[in-house]
Amino acid sequence: MLVKGVPSPWGQAAKAIFEIKGLDYVAAPWLGGEPNENIVAWSGATSAPIVAWAKERPVNRWIDILYLAERIAPAPNLIPTDAMQRAVMIGLSHEICGEMGIGWNRRLQLFAPAFASGSPSAGVSRMGSKYGYNEVDLKAAGERTAASLNALANQLKSQYARGVKYFVGDALSALDIYWTAFANLLDPLPKEQNPMPESLRRGFTATDPVVKAALDPLLLEHRSRIFREHFRDPMEL
Repeated sequence: MLVKGVPSPWGQAAKAIFEIKGLDYVAAPWLGGEPNENIVAWSGATSAPIVAWAKERPVNRWIDILYLAERIAPAPNLIPTDAMQRAVMIGLSHEICGEMGIGWNRRLQLFAPAFASGSPSAGVSRMGSKYGYNEVDLKAAGERTAASLNALANQLKSQYARGVKYFVGDALSALDIYWTAFANLLDPLPKEQNPMPESLRRGFTATDPVVKAALDPLLLEHRSRIFREHFRDPMEL
């Protein structure tokens, strides 16, 4: 279950993970901003992506989807076997995908204009409630995003300095995939690669000076290379 018509980074990352592992899947639409009552009743999840496998309970948390994919198709492994590398990968992935991570904080910033207008749509109100939209967290969102970006840039620079062009270990991991997908919330790929509506592109492009200053060119260079080498081009929405 993927958000239809939008490059939702959680869904794009899940899709790339399945494709890298050679797993066939059927994508069904989740309508962004809509209640999707039938899907919620079936899955128990209130947002996409949602992954159903065999007779198991559907999962929709990023880390649950990753572990499911690793279990179904262990190779190529996208979670390091080394415990320390695994801890770094999961920790930095949470800085991207998890609560109060880059995706979370950018969502708060994306909701801000609608809430500032005093009349957000029902869809925005619903998503704002899910993400706990409030003025305190909104004011902190830029600094939190920048801190996560700085951590990612420092890790990547240390890897490049030793001649390895991946975030952890010596090979591609899920962290490279997550960063590539979520960078679209900051600096979307060109329309030839990411055919998102232009109205969304303007909102997805970061304008917060604190966030822009933390968006190291190496992070974007890395994103573009991983996309070329491991993602479907162009993205399917």
